[in-house]
Amino acid sequence: MQPAAPRHVYLNLDAIRGVAAISVMLYHFSPFLADGKVLPSSYLAVDLFFLLSGFVIAHAYDRKIENGMGFGSFVAIRLIRLYPLYLAGTLLGFFYLLVKNRLMPAEYMPLSEIGMQLTTGMLFVPLVSDAYHTIFPLNPASWSLFFELIVNFAYVAVFVLLSRRVLTGIVAVSLVLLAVASILAGTLDFGMTGKTILSGLPRVTFSFFLGVLLCRSMARWQGSLGFLRRGLWVEGAILLTLAIFAIAPGGGARVAYDLAAIVVVFPIMVMTGAVAPTAPLLSGFYGWLGRISYPIYIIHTPMLMIIAGAGKAFSIDPFAHHPWFGIVMAVSVVVIADIATRVYDEPVRRFLQRQMQRARAVA
Repeated sequence: MQPAAPRHVYLNLDAIRGVAAISVMLYHFSPFLADGKVLPSSYLAVDLFFLLSGFVIAHAYDRKIENGMGFGSFVAIRLIRLYPLYLAGTLLGFFYLLVKNRLMPAEYMPLSEIGMQLTTGMLFVPLVSDAYHTIFPLNPASWSLFFELIVNFAYVAVFVLLSRRVLTGIVAVSLVLLAVASILAGTLDFGMTGKTILSGLPRVTFSFFLGVLLCRSMARWQGSLGFLRRGLWVEGAILLTLAIFAIAPGGGARVAYDLAAIVVVFPIMVMTGAVAPTAPLLSGFYGWLGRISYPIYIIHTPMLMIIAGAGKAFSIDPFAHHPWFGIVMAVSVVVIADIATRVYDEPVRRFLQRQMQRARAVA
């Protein structure tokens, strides 16, 4: 076995992920910010997340799995990383429904239904009935986390089979299926409902395993990408991220635009972020963006329901006060995400990691 290589921290990729998470939040907060959609193509941020996840997980775990890390250990590590904040977001949605029952009796939801949504949500069980607008109604953004876990577990389960040739085949087949699904839907914005849940599988499979393939190909390409080590390439990639999210072509161009973004533009952005150096003055800020990216993503939709519901309960029309109401909402979520990371997520994860290490020592 080869010793594990020292871990490289991709701060540039953290920054891109953070900008993407904030963009998704602003997209969902659009009714409180503007008359139209803010960054209307921000749903593509999910595909960027999947791509970044594949790249970073391959970097962090390929060597460890080769050196003997088992399926159970990998699953435990991923759940420790993702579940605490996921649980917090789910409980926020649960709290919202309980308070809504009390303040808005006309929209009362039976406690049995709320309990069922909480139970399935906590167990990562999607609700695929037409009665639900999303497969995780307590925390709608959780749909992508569900697919993230599926593909993470598939990665470690079939790791020994994932040669570059096999990865290329998986990516190619997934792209064909994804293209068909997007043509039928007229967009790439699917996977979050019961009707489109199956289309979510090629969506996550394509981007995630493309990320794995990119990471494993880095050694071959780095020599020809030396020009990225000088200049403002990272900042350009971040601006390009925002530009991609801001443009929303209509009609048949929508599908072509979406596919071009995930097949061509996003991989170029990830490779740029992986190769280009981080400006020393920005390293702390980029690291912070990475730390709050997941908290923002996983709590912003229940926070949206809570804040909008509070306004409705107290006869406050938040739509009449944009963009200021939306700006306050967005800033509040960023602050709450930062606090939640420091006082809840990181301490809980450290505790769970210690418990896992003790269990291994005893075993």
